[in-house]
Amino acid sequence: MAQAPGRPCPTCGTLVPGDQRFCSNCGTDLYSRPQPGPYGRQPSPPPPPPYAQPYPPLQPYQYQQPPQQQNFLAELLGALGLLFLLRRYRPGYTPRRQSSGCCGCIVTLAVLLIIFGIPGYILFKSSSPRVTSQFQHSTGSNGGAATQQPITTVTLNESVPYAGITMTVVSVQQGSAFPDDTSINTPGAVRLNLKEAVGDKVGIFAYSDVARLILPDKSVISPSNAQFGVSPSANTTRNNWLDFAVATNVKTDQLLLQLGTSEEAQIIIPLKPGADLRPFQAVTVPLNAATQYAGLTWTITSATRAWSYAGRQAPRGMRYIVLTMKVDNPTTRDFIAYYGDYQRLKAGDVTQPPESSSQFPTSFAPGSSGTTGTIAFLAPQGTTAYTLVFQAQPNNVPPVNQATLAFQIP
Repeated sequence: MAQAPGRPCPTCGTLVPGDQRFCSNCGTDLYSRPQPGPYGRQPSPPPPPPYAQPYPPLQPYQYQQPPQQQNFLAELLGALGLLFLLRRYRPGYTPRRQSSGCCGCIVTLAVLLIIFGIPGYILFKSSSPRVTSQFQHSTGSNGGAATQQPITTVTLNESVPYAGITMTVVSVQQGSAFPDDTSINTPGAVRLNLKEAVGDKVGIFAYSDVARLILPDKSVISPSNAQFGVSPSANTTRNNWLDFAVATNVKTDQLLLQLGTSEEAQIIIPLKPGADLRPFQAVTVPLNAATQYAGLTWTITSATRAWSYAGRQAPRGMRYIVLTMKVDNPTTRDFIAYYGDYQRLKAGDVTQPPESSSQFPTSFAPGSSGTTGTIAFLAPQGTTAYTLVFQAQPNNVPPVNQATLAFQIP
């Protein structure tokens, strides 16, 4: 019987007869090893190339947010829990009391939370005081949080007329900042809450031009922001606010609100309760002063001294004198004339024609009576005695003589 062909040992290369399982040289089990390659040995893996790296190649550096430090108390509880587990379940340990299981549950839960990566600050987060709606957050010059300042509110309800608006300063507020105004970068702000009631005529202006805050040191600042930056429409009422950058150590009752440009009659409002604003209010006196002119009877029924008229603020150093008049025409002919052609107001050494915005008739029908109108003039500030002059018309047919009406507004 022919002998089975031999085969090399995959370990040492010795030729082993085909019917022999183990190598006679090294004892290798020929049936438990993979079949050799064509050269009698399993090929060795090729060596790594010289440039191969033992670790993955480095990636470009990217900043990673450092992990938030866990709470020290959570770590301490975790360590205690681990000691508890090791002690409780060591060989031969017998629990003394059943009640210790509750404590063990607590520390075990802390251990599990730490093992599974839940930060300790979730369990034991340190709390800081919350800022309520009455406080505003301010930022210091170094970018850090500054001291929280409460917003104080002082009710005023002070009203003055300006450019056809009844302007009421409802209240003054002071704080570090206001949540709806980010225009003020310095810590400290004062807000004036306004109510604006407008008649038929109103001036067109921007609050950045006409509103100023006068500080105790007499310095003047413009508003930093406004809810509505321009004047309201005619026949409307609205709420508004003006913000000024003012340090929190400045007392609001030492501040003054100035309304009016340098070319206008300026109104000064002290921002404190009970301020005397009577000098800025319109003064009206009833009259019944009459004179004859061109055959007609002219009667002044009332006279008003005001800071504004028909939506216009009086010029600097001047006031408006507004006359309400009644005219009777008992003649048989029409009286037709523009009021600016024959009426003047004399106050001291100044004589002024009427304002073109006056609401006064230009004609009076024959036999008419009780026709009314208003006519406005400008007069120097501080005057109280006035004379309404009806100018002579020598070229008229028949000629018309001059007439006058004297009156006073205290």
